[in-house]
Amino acid sequence: MNAIFFSLNNFRFCDKRNLRSDHPVMYLFRCFVVGSLYSSGVFSIYAPPEKVEAFAGGHAILPCSLKISRIGPASTVEWSKVSLKSKIVFLYRDGCETFGMKDVDFEFRTSLFMREMKNGNVSLRISNLKLSDAGIYNCSFFERNKLKETANVELLVAAVSEPKLEVVFIENERVTITCQASCWLSAPKISILDDEGNDIITDEEPNQEQNVRGCYAKQTFPMQDSAKR
Repeated sequence: MNAIFFSLNNFRFCDKRNLRSDHPVMYLFRCFVVGSLYSSGVFSIYAPPEKVEAFAGGHAILPCSLKISRIGPASTVEWSKVSLKSKIVFLYRDGCETFGMKDVDFEFRTSLFMREMKNGNVSLRISNLKLSDAGIYNCSFFERNKLKETANVELLVAAVSEPKLEVVFIENERVTITCQASCWLSAPKISILDDEGNDIITDEEPNQEQNVRGCYAKQTFPMQDSAKR
């Protein structure tokens, strides 16, 4: 976040007479400094650096706020995803959304809070989340086709499904259990309890398998010998 600080005490005048704070010259100088800051057009984007987590099938809001008084007709707000070839997931230009450059995978799934844009809120809402939506997103603001600021937000998409337990084999009175699901993301911590509430999984690391979507779909656990519990 960029900040600009001005101190009038750091400026010296050729006229070495002491000027009071209410002197007309000092007043004009203050007006010049303030006017220069407002006309410079240098804006800042405030986007929290923390990651945004959401579940597949739900929605996520990627935060991004502009430090400006208004978004004018010459303003452009662009949301893009780093890993996408076409990159654009939402483009606001000429006072409305522009669809020509939008990645087809995000059609009808991304939007801004239009009523909040007057307050500088250009946060992006992504609906019907997919696992492939996870990644780094850029929020960029342009004024008269000149990039003013950009900020990054990382989206993490998790997935859960109901597990199914299966006894794989019994050897030397040791039972191995497989826990399967259509998708877990990230890898779950699984406990299997007996009728007394004791965890019957050993301390060994489970054998985990991932499918082509990156989901954890199967975990295999050796169970503790009942005599050793």
